[in-house]
Amino acid sequence: MIGDDGHPDDRAIRHAATEQVKKIVASDSEPPTATEAVKGFVSAYIFQLGLVELKDQITNGTLDGAEAVSRERMLRGWIDAKVRALDMDASPALSANRLHQAAADLAQRAIRILRAR
Repeated sequence: MIGDDGHPDDRAIRHAATEQVKKIVASDSEPPTATEAVKGFVSAYIFQLGLVELKDQITNGTLDGAEAVSRERMLRGWIDAKVRALDMDASPALSANRLHQAAADLAQRAIRILRAR
C-alpha cells in the first residue's frame, strides 16, 4: 500500500499512520477505541493530503503564507467534524472498501474546498 517516501501521497499516509500510532502508545490515559483510532487515522490522512494541496498552491504562487495558515486551520476543523460524524463501526465487519471510500470521498471534498477558496 505504501510506496517510496518521495511521493507526496505516500508521505501523507506515513505521517498520518505515525501520528495515530503515537496517539495510541503515548497516551497516559486509556488508549482510543478501535473506532476512534480508525477515525483518527482517516482524519490525519485527509489532513495530510490537504497539506499537500496547500503546499502545491504556495509553490505555484496562488496562495500566500498567511492565507495558507488560515486554510490549514479551517481544514483541520472541517475534517475533524466530518470524520466525527461518519457512521463507522471499526468492528471486524468494517470492510476495507467502505473505509477507503469514506476517506477518499472526504479527501476529494476537502481538496475541492481548498481549491475553491
